[in-house]
Amino acid sequence: MKKRLLVLAMTVLSIGLYAQSRYEQEMKSALDALDKAEKLPEFKAVANKFELISNVEKDKWLPQYYTSYVYTVMTYFDKDGDSRDKALDKAQQYLEKVKKLSGDKEEVAVLQAYIYQSRFFVAPSSRISLFTQTSTAIDQLVKQYPENPRVNLLEGIQLFHKPSFMGGGASKAKPFFEKASLKYQRQQLKTPLDPGWGKETNAYYLEKC
Repeated sequence: MKKRLLVLAMTVLSIGLYAQSRYEQEMKSALDALDKAEKLPEFKAVANKFELISNVEKDKWLPQYYTSYVYTVMTYFDKDGDSRDKALDKAQQYLEKVKKLSGDKEEVAVLQAYIYQSRFFVAPSSRISLFTQTSTAIDQLVKQYPENPRVNLLEGIQLFHKPSFMGGGASKAKPFFEKASLKYQRQQLKTPLDPGWGKETNAYYLEKC
């Protein structure tokens, strides 16, 4: 009897380890595809990958999180305003799911600010209120999560696109991108799947400064 119970326990354990391994493999594959994506169709394909994983792993927040993130990123590779807004609608929908799954509060808050910022960039001239909303969200992030490099990245982007007569511009933004760069170098993720995005974007803005 004890032997049967031991065999059963080993079987259950092996199934659990296999499932975890398969999940990690699929997530790493999707993250690799995200790193290589350069065009809109490629980002759409990556979003679909994460969506498929999220449909299977309904209790895990990271697949939902990355789906939201990719839908946000793809708006910078799309010229159609309506299409960009629809992508951001999906990004927000998936982020709401992450909130219900009790995902990492810090990274959820950062991604929320990024969605606000991206929504503003779809139609800057008619969405001044969103610029203010984003600035308020970033100010809160600076107070709560000062060591997160993505916070400085969003802060720098916000200043970079702010008119110089209002205290913005490249020269004002550069110190924040430099801060982010140092923090990205020190960044240590708990697992290979944890959010660590933004380093390439930060380098791009730093070069523009």
